[in-house]
Amino acid sequence: MSTYVDPQTFREMQDSEVLPAPSGVRLKIMQMCQQEDIALPELVAQVQGDPVLAGRLIQIANIPNINKGRMVASVNVELLLMVGLHAVRQMALAISLTESARRGDCAEFDYDAFWSRSTAMACAGQALGDLLQVAPPAEMFTIGLLAGIGQLGLASARPKRYGELLLAGAKDAQLRAQERESFGFDHLALAAAMMQDWHFPRIFCEAVLHHRDPAASGLEEDDRQQKVTRLLELAGCVADVCTASDAQRAALLPRLLQLGQHFALPVSSLEYVCGRVSWDWSDWGALLKVPTRVLREIGPELAAAAEQTA
Repeated sequence: MSTYVDPQTFREMQDSEVLPAPSGVRLKIMQMCQQEDIALPELVAQVQGDPVLAGRLIQIANIPNINKGRMVASVNVELLLMVGLHAVRQMALAISLTESARRGDCAEFDYDAFWSRSTAMACAGQALGDLLQVAPPAEMFTIGLLAGIGQLGLASARPKRYGELLLAGAKDAQLRAQERESFGFDHLALAAAMMQDWHFPRIFCEAVLHHRDPAASGLEEDDRQQKVTRLLELAGCVADVCTASDAQRAALLPRLLQLGQHFALPVSSLEYVCGRVSWDWSDWGALLKVPTRVLREIGPELAAAAEQTA
């Protein structure tokens, strides 16, 4: 039962089958990962039949902080145990959604731009998860990808009214306030409800709910929940930097520096994260047919912004 959106409203949205949801082989993989008596060889066979999912899991398994031994080149039982069945399940869900919910009935909703930023935020979540060790990189990739899924949900479930809100031009906090007035909940609450329904741990549902305004969570900054929320907030800013035009990017860098201070990240680390995300994002864009761009060198711009804000 949803604790983020009125349960009856959420159930009606589910019953009408308008919300984005996984299907096919990936749905079967997700269901298998929840079984107590899971047959791992059968799960391996299912994953091997999905080249996109298999490739992503191999890439995750070869992250140095996860793989302490030899490099992994194929999907096997050891790989699944190394990555973790929760991560396998979440990755299957995330990839299923990116491939199936690419178009819809809301003409005012930019589906390409949505998935472009979502993919960049996923890569940023992974890079920051790897760097900061606040949460597993594989899970932060998935949470970054799903952080905005409530917007897609509203565009799918309430296309006419949501299109009217988007056409009016409201953004960020103002848009969320208008969503609450129109629907009784905003897209962050819907995202948290959808993730809760997909059995994501509460810590990640709460992080998505509050990542646009972590100070409103009421938690202390040294609380792990708050750290995950702050990491997701920073991942969103990195995604904004990556997706912005060259002309727009400079205005985003002071906020990037400010958010990096929550983790005591120097300019060099932020430059590294942005560079890594840019290349990872390009790789994923080619794989999922999502629009991307290679971020130009931003070190000098970051250094200049740091001097101005010192």
